[in-house]
Amino acid sequence: MATSLIIFTLFTHCGSAQFDKNPPFTINRAYYQDWFGGQPESKGSFIYIELAGAVSNDIVFDSVFFKGEVTKLDLNTTTSMQVLKGNFISISHNDRNIIMHSDPKEEMVNKVRVTPKQNPFELLDNECVISYFIKKKKHYFKVENLKKEKPIYYP
Repeated sequence: MATSLIIFTLFTHCGSAQFDKNPPFTINRAYYQDWFGGQPESKGSFIYIELAGAVSNDIVFDSVFFKGEVTKLDLNTTTSMQVLKGNFISISHNDRNIIMHSDPKEEMVNKVRVTPKQNPFELLDNECVISYFIKKKKHYFKVENLKKEKPIYYP
């Protein structure tokens, strides 16, 4: 009972989280690209958020929430800009071979099923939410009007 109350509290807090109106960074451009790998069911989406100017060292970017999922954000710095990048990997469980056997030892080679983390925000397909920390306090910023770029096809 106590566990379900804690989980309920966490999700209701995230879902009703106040979005920052004026975050301590400026976004130049935000877009996403679907990608397809050379193997069956190898696909996903990249999300890119290009930042203007230098970002304070007090800001630690955490996660991005997009299309019902959440993933970690990476901050990539080049000589000309800083870019936040998230990689959403689509997981298909249909292509796995699962061994079912009367001897449990034979089933030990089965991999544990990984379920993606759920997104507590209700967003349109062209919106995402960035979470970040400033002095150990978590903040959220909603990015609207993400542009969809041409997909990437890997060999």
